[in-house]
Amino acid sequence: MSPRKKQSDSKKASTRKPARSKDVREDEQTVLNENSQNSQNTELVSEEQKERANDVKDPKVKDRIREVEIDINQLEEMPIREIYKLARKYDIAGYSQMTKRDLIFAVLKAQTESYGYFFNQGIMEITDGGYGFLRGLDNNLLPSSHDIYVSQSQIRRFNLSTGDLVAGQVRPPKEGEKYFALLRIEAINHKPLSFAAERISFHNLTPTYPNEIMKVESGPGVMSTRIIDLFSPIGKGQRALIVAPPKAGKTTLLKEIENGIAENHPETIRILLLVDERPEEVTDLRRSTKAHVLAAPFDMHPEKQIKIAEQTLDMAKRLAEFGYDVVILMDSITRLARAYNLYVPPSGKLLSGGVDPSALYKPKHFFGAARNIEEGGSLTIVSTALIETGSKMDEVIFEEFKGTGNMELVLSRQLANKRVFPAINLALSGTRKEELLLDQNTLRKVWVLRRMLSSMSEEEGLKLIMDKLRSTSTNEEFLDLIDLEKTRY
Repeated sequence: MSPRKKQSDSKKASTRKPARSKDVREDEQTVLNENSQNSQNTELVSEEQKERANDVKDPKVKDRIREVEIDINQLEEMPIREIYKLARKYDIAGYSQMTKRDLIFAVLKAQTESYGYFFNQGIMEITDGGYGFLRGLDNNLLPSSHDIYVSQSQIRRFNLSTGDLVAGQVRPPKEGEKYFALLRIEAINHKPLSFAAERISFHNLTPTYPNEIMKVESGPGVMSTRIIDLFSPIGKGQRALIVAPPKAGKTTLLKEIENGIAENHPETIRILLLVDERPEEVTDLRRSTKAHVLAAPFDMHPEKQIKIAEQTLDMAKRLAEFGYDVVILMDSITRLARAYNLYVPPSGKLLSGGVDPSALYKPKHFFGAARNIEEGGSLTIVSTALIETGSKMDEVIFEEFKGTGNMELVLSRQLANKRVFPAINLALSGTRKEELLLDQNTLRKVWVLRRMLSSMSEEEGLKLIMDKLRSTSTNEEFLDLIDLEKTRY
């Protein structure tokens, strides 16, 4: 082979490698553009380390880093008064009224801002490309321009999953970037980072019957919650169905249940999920409850309604994996099934009312996620189901869910028409395995009450119970009256 030909071949070989690497970069850029996401090729973890290394060279910044380096592990081990000192140091307003969990996050946020970064949190959604974004609860977990980019390396390193509540240091987008970026993770689901590596996935946790009552009685004048505690008690991990005709007060009932849980069990994480509801009801619930309200109004596309519901369920599952008691109050499972019926590809089979059988699988999966967990934590779902709407589809959906729950609260159209509220049918309402939730003395008295009501009409029985409840300030006082009157029946 001539020297000229060898030289020509060597030139081709030398130019082939950079051309190939350029193509690879262009392909990667194309993939990210197709997913409508911003390309951020640098690893955020290494970037954080570089920025910290540059800061440490400055002695003033070095002192400041040493001062604020307190992580969530140290804060959780601190006595509350020590955390109060940090709160005063960072001028956190109203710290004495905060729960310890909220106070820890306020301190983390303050020290992060003193370091020169933002502190933010969001619900993780991992995309098909392997990277993720933190979605905001204020935007109903839907994509927005304020989402925070999370790199693949962080997702793998900290074992993150879709639905995780991630909090940490965030930097603004650089030139050519579109999103804020997560620099350092401070906490996952309000817990130290080590919990994520040791958690058991939700489907591997052991479901058991609810065995701890979740009281919703919130005051002498709130009749609905007092009646629920007696006739249809809710336990941690309950799968409850509120069977409701139109205008029977189901939304008001959900609000009163949420307020009762917040008062008696403030440690629970409560989520109000509204599917296909009126916008004014969404505003009212946001103003009158302390729960996280996630709404998919009736004017929203079914695909977005489904996405909000699925993201909500993922968030609840991740919190339950970490041992929290989570409560989803949903209105309604019927409208979620309607959305799936419009969205899923047709299977070629139809039930009465135009319901596709394949459209019911996902709503059943949602409702069936409620459980008490033997390893710790629980996921409670209280959902409404619509009946007597004049729609055959709604009747079919209700029949499919009838019997899947372990607690039913039936509202009466006849009582609602007579403006008797709460319009609860006491005879048809009840909880499975209520003996696990009520003590023997209370259970015995409730059974006496049921025998008394069996000989009365629906309206007479409810009015009798409400009259007795109004004459007492608590359910305990009310039950004491049963011993005095039970000999008559």
